[in-house]
Amino acid sequence: MVAIKEEGLIPIVERSMVVIVGRRGCHINYVAQRLLKKLKAYPTMHEVSEEFVVRMTFMRILGRTLRGDDKILAAPLFPVIFIGGKLVGGLDRLIAIHVTGKLIPMLKEAGAIWL
Repeated sequence: MVAIKEEGLIPIVERSMVVIVGRRGCHINYVAQRLLKKLKAYPTMHEVSEEFVVRMTFMRILGRTLRGDDKILAAPLFPVIFIGGKLVGGLDRLIAIHVTGKLIPMLKEAGAIWL
């Protein structure tokens, strides 16, 4: 959480209905953005520096190593999507929620869409 506070992401996530946090110049960010825009939810995009990505990756690897599960292949850290101030996960989780029909109610609850 310290690294996130340094980047100032907590206030952005708390005051925005939909936030996508991703690596600078990553095309996957725009895939998530397009899906949300098609649903008339217009996310706040926040691109983080490569230094931030390295710090977060290091912290994640260190945590996995200390827990003893360092041999498990993990999904990439970014992009990360927040809806209504709550962590949704990555693009794969966003798509899964959409396919199961839970994304639109979640966006309505957050006040991001008014269908």
